[in-house]
Amino acid sequence: MVTVHLIVPTTTKFEFAAGLSHLEGPDLKLTQSHLTRGPASIECEYDELFAGPEVVAEAIRAQNAGADAIVIVCMGDPALQATREAVSVPVLGIGETAMHYAAMLGHKFSILCTLDRRVGNYETKARHFGLESKLASVRPVNIPVLDIGGDHSSALDRLIDTAKAAITEDGADVIVLGCGCFQDMDRIMEERLRELGLAVPVIDSPPLTVLSAAALARTRLTHSKRAYPTPPAKDRPGYEIPTLKERG
Repeated sequence: MVTVHLIVPTTTKFEFAAGLSHLEGPDLKLTQSHLTRGPASIECEYDELFAGPEVVAEAIRAQNAGADAIVIVCMGDPALQATREAVSVPVLGIGETAMHYAAMLGHKFSILCTLDRRVGNYETKARHFGLESKLASVRPVNIPVLDIGGDHSSALDRLIDTAKAAITEDGADVIVLGCGCFQDMDRIMEERLRELGLAVPVIDSPPLTVLSAAALARTRLTHSKRAYPTPPAKDRPGYEIPTLKERG
């Protein structure tokens, strides 16, 4: 049995584990936690900064509780590298994972993000991941995260229109949904785009990342501690970061 723990890096109780329960079975269990301190949603690097310490703390708690892998459920991947330094189990962010899969599934991919202010953030991350040459564009649909809600009808129309532009004007042959809250829209979008003669893969990042994290845990692969060395022991006043327990 592999346990994948989802860290939702917001104080808003966005629900992902229940929506991904169809992935669970005799060999896979999902657990989830949110932040008690931090941003209500993540829409800028400022939000990512305030989420960071709590994301690291939640990851340590998750590994101490027996998690075999950790997924940070935010396309911005807040504190991803710091979390890898803090724990020894594999840690994946849905943003990095989606971009690498998109690069494998086509020549060029486009990210459909929530707001204009996120465009530069994702372009910077694509460069950091070595994928700048594969990025066709980052296009916003201009819907704040907290406005996505449960009714996806209005968001879906905007996503379809934005995807059409990314494909026909930017040359994208893979579309990445640029927010975890755009969940379960991938197959509907693929069908609608196919009807328009624009058949391309659409990536919904959370399920893809969960199964990738489970695969790493099952094959006993994790991040390199030469790349992500354990942080040095020192006082960090004002932060309540738990101690990582040695795994038996």
